[in-house]
Amino acid sequence: MSSERRELFEHIESDLILREFFQEVTEYAIFLLDADGYVATWNEGARRIKGYERDEILGRHLSVFYPDSDDGTSPETVLAVAEAEGSYEEKGWRVRKDGSRILAHVTVRALTNDRGELRGFTKIVRDITETYEYRQELERNRDRLERTEQLADIGGWEVDYGTNDLQLTDGTKRLVDLPPDTELTLEELRQFFHEDDRTIINEAIESARADGESFDIEMRVITASGRTRWVQIRGEAADDGMSVRGAVRDISNRKEREERLMVLNGVLRHNLRNNLNIVSGYARELRRDLDAVDLPTEKGDYDQLAETVTNLSETTSGIDAELRALDEIVTAASQFSVEAMVSKTDRIIENADDLMSTGEKARRFENVVEESTDKQPVRVDDVLSDIKRTYERRYPDATIRLRPGEQTVLASAHSLSLALDELVQNAIVHNDEDDPVVTVASRRISGERVEITVEDNGPGIPQTEREILERGEETPLSHGSGMGLWTVSWFVTQFDGEVSIVDRAGGGSTVEVRLPTPEH
Repeated sequence: MSSERRELFEHIESDLILREFFQEVTEYAIFLLDADGYVATWNEGARRIKGYERDEILGRHLSVFYPDSDDGTSPETVLAVAEAEGSYEEKGWRVRKDGSRILAHVTVRALTNDRGELRGFTKIVRDITETYEYRQELERNRDRLERTEQLADIGGWEVDYGTNDLQLTDGTKRLVDLPPDTELTLEELRQFFHEDDRTIINEAIESARADGESFDIEMRVITASGRTRWVQIRGEAADDGMSVRGAVRDISNRKEREERLMVLNGVLRHNLRNNLNIVSGYARELRRDLDAVDLPTEKGDYDQLAETVTNLSETTSGIDAELRALDEIVTAASQFSVEAMVSKTDRIIENADDLMSTGEKARRFENVVEESTDKQPVRVDDVLSDIKRTYERRYPDATIRLRPGEQTVLASAHSLSLALDELVQNAIVHNDEDDPVVTVASRRISGERVEITVEDNGPGIPQTEREILERGEETPLSHGSGMGLWTVSWFVTQFDGEVSIVDRAGGGSTVEVRLPTPEH
């Protein structure tokens, strides 16, 4: 540095009233640059932040602090803007003496004389690397929390009853179908609680406030989109005695499985009990018939008995009428016993088959309930083609028509196959026509929905079964003869689908299943 320039900056530095103060500041690098950007002064904060001793840096150009990469604003541009506008401020990466990088908040101001001539620059630098890294860590933690909440369907909450302030995490807002930027009051949040469960949560929170007791409850919420969800809420009182905080978790799938399995258990008990009662009743009747009629068991014995009656009739005309009556009684008795035994045996076999069918359906349904309900694209025609081949072999007298639709739905291939299999089977088995006809088809009814129809020419679906299928539930006063149609609703609704029934003008019914498309 020339002696003239050194004298200039010594003069400038001597004009600073707080020169000694700036020299001792350690949190900020405060130094002067000449008009060309060369370092003229150096304080303790500059030494600590930049790593250079005073003798090492004086007279060196400002560019020594900038990374070699082209990222960010060049030192020449910084000085040009400061000269033109009076000052320049930015945050950017800078290089220390040892080559390490720091994130710096930089302020550069132009120094001019009374005539407006540029004399140099003041530069103030603050190291904000730790603040930046802290914020980055906070962002990473927040991102991890959000991802964890999304994957586990959980959220957090805290209520300050001193200020009535409510804090909800994004996960909690998501559980009630609210955008992350939504702000709620405590009273507004209460409106999402199911009216039958509000007392439960209010009493739990009040106990936590009053007695410091933690709680773990299950209740329903009605989301902003109108859906009902089951949630598990855990809470505890904070140390300040005025706040209650906790976590909330979506347990809708578990509760739905529990309720469906409970209904399944009820249906099984009802249907098994009825069929077993029928089997038992006919078995007892068959036993009474066998005990009451003491008849020969060999065909030769019947022939011998008939021959004896005929001989007696020829020799004893006086009792001919009575013998003929006896002959009719013997014949009728033998025929009655055989026909009755065959009929009742057939009923036992029929009901035993029903029991086996019910047990098989229960096993298949339970397997599906326990399976993952992950959705994936499923080609409807592939499923319907498999079902068509199966029932054409099983029921050769039935006509199964498939109208290809080239549609794809978002569901589980296994669940969809079981649901459509049940509908086709019912359409055939309960068809009273000599030539049962079942038509299955699919078509897109909107950008987000595909409709699959199963149409038959039978007597139609009974009202009891129809109510079960449309409501998707069983009650003690409304038990279906089978659980097949009830499970159809379960298979469909678990994938956001709907089921409805339409009566055909020419007889029979059409069951309509609507499922979302992969685009949805």
